[in-house]
Amino acid sequence: MKLHHTLFAATLLFASCGTTSPEQINSTPDPLAREWDLAEKLIGDWVDSTSSDTFLVHESWKAINDSTLDGRGQVMAGKDTVFIELLKLERRGGGLIYSALPGGQATGTWTSFQGTISSGDTLLFENPAHDFPQRIRYQLEGPGWHASASGTENGNHRESHFWYVRR
Repeated sequence: MKLHHTLFAATLLFASCGTTSPEQINSTPDPLAREWDLAEKLIGDWVDSTSSDTFLVHESWKAINDSTLDGRGQVMAGKDTVFIELLKLERRGGGLIYSALPGGQATGTWTSFQGTISSGDTLLFENPAHDFPQRIRYQLEGPGWHASASGTENGNHRESHFWYVRR
């Protein structure tokens, strides 16, 4: 009887040493988890009324699925829309991609910006080959976002800033 208990205990010990719990198997960290959680805070309607006396800038984002946000940006002069842009933020190929379609035309060409490693509450996207901007940044500030588009245009450094609050 004692041998039977010893064999049973040894078998149990041997079996437990070679197994991995489901939590251990699926515990591979998601390298985009922080960035994606931050990106999801863009969901909603945003307005910047502080950057210009003559224009009102709107941006709205909605979740399409667990890896895609669709956005729309527009600039208003009074009740007239003077600029529109379709936006997309995707988890793709192990990275975060920000894409824009100026003019909002379905037949146009999307311009993509690769997400880069940033710190704190900042999302940063770059496309050095694009004419302008080459860099797009969203920084969470309090209850809103400070967004900027920057780069070189015609040999000169240029930046545009937007301070969005929830609409």
